[in-house]
Amino acid sequence: MHIRKFCCTFAVDMRKILLVIVFIIGTYTLWGQTHHSADKLFQAGDYASAQESYRALLKSYPTNALYLYRYARCAQEQGDDTTAIQYFKKAGDRYMLKYFYMGESYMRLWHMDEAIEAYSTYLNSLKEPNEREAHVHLQIATAEKIQRYLRRVEQLQVIDSVEVALDSMLQICALSADAGNLTMDATHNIIYTNQRGDRQLHSTQVDSNYLLVTTHRLLDEWATPDTLPETINFTPEQRSPYLLNDGITLYFAANDTNGLGGLDIYISRYNMATESYTTPENLGMPYNSPANEYFFVLDEIHHIGYLATDRFADTGRVHVYSFLIPEQKQYWRNIPTDSLVAYARLEQFEKANIMTINDSSTVNILEKNTDEIGDFCFIINDSTIYYSLDDFQQQTARDKYNEWSKLDKQIHTEQQSLAQLRKQYAAADEATKKELTPVILQLENNQSQLRIQSEQLLQSIRNIEITAFQE
Repeated sequence: MHIRKFCCTFAVDMRKILLVIVFIIGTYTLWGQTHHSADKLFQAGDYASAQESYRALLKSYPTNALYLYRYARCAQEQGDDTTAIQYFKKAGDRYMLKYFYMGESYMRLWHMDEAIEAYSTYLNSLKEPNEREAHVHLQIATAEKIQRYLRRVEQLQVIDSVEVALDSMLQICALSADAGNLTMDATHNIIYTNQRGDRQLHSTQVDSNYLLVTTHRLLDEWATPDTLPETINFTPEQRSPYLLNDGITLYFAANDTNGLGGLDIYISRYNMATESYTTPENLGMPYNSPANEYFFVLDEIHHIGYLATDRFADTGRVHVYSFLIPEQKQYWRNIPTDSLVAYARLEQFEKANIMTINDSSTVNILEKNTDEIGDFCFIINDSTIYYSLDDFQQQTARDKYNEWSKLDKQIHTEQQSLAQLRKQYAAADEATKKELTPVILQLENNQSQLRIQSEQLLQSIRNIEITAFQE
């Protein structure tokens, strides 16, 4: 009797053990298949599919350094630098190459302090030189240059932004007769003709260089062009000259190693006493960027300026911004870094959702992002992340988050209104444009104030929660 009972118990236990073994083998097999599938997709460059596979793996292994690192790389390859940085941070220091990629993401987001720190950490981790080292040193130098330009970002009231094909960009410039005339040849070379029609400025190729030249009309013919002095032709490439009505102030595009990158807009003035031009000055931000700026025009009769640039534009296309000519220069002072970056890049006129990155001593990134593993992601600091409103320790912080959420919706609603108004402005006649201008400017000013309030609320939420941790 006892033997039979023992045998039955043993048989039941063995079945349980076998089920556990089968489950473990099945789970390991499934994990192996998912891991192999994710790795194969990643190596093949199918980053969207690979990210989904790593997302599934992270639900079961949320601290796995490889999966976190690969998830970050997938996000980065798809242009989501904000998410990439979040997951690089979570991945720890097992894969030091992450600092190289973090530097790349921070550079694209124009957070230069963080970019320099990430690149420097990567360089310090190298045991021997590699093919990335030269690129990293160049990126650090670029970041330091952009930092200098960010100290003087001019305030600019943009009233419209239109994306067009490169060969159609002049069609957006509705210049008055007194502002002169711009035409474009088959090589996209812009030719400026003054209001009297008796003088032209344009770029011409000399050997491998592109130099600015000027010519005058003599009766029915144009005289042989004269090359402008080396003061103006100070780089291998000068383009798109534009002369103000005063006949003295010259704007043009040049590709200079000391500029922000690509073609930048410069200004120079003719000194009649010395019969020479002043040393060209880079217009700085927001007019220039690491992208190409193709032309800069000021119509002083209509009080409207135009800037053509390929920042935020698809290949072969440009954005043409129209803006009010300021009565005097004013620079952004004492505003959060992320707002300064947005103004410097003219980003607020291109993207509905402006990412928020604050001081790295607290952290960093807050956003509601459905591309996360969850629907809600609120980062307090490097080690504390909330995935639900219930994670808030303090009711005050929770209330402020709800307040921020309402404010965020208001910002997005007004952005949509601005986008519609700018479309109306682009197609409007002069009378309607005059009516729309103050409305657009008021909305833009309101957006600036709302963004500052938003950033202050975000920082307040973090401060409340960090204080709760310390008590």
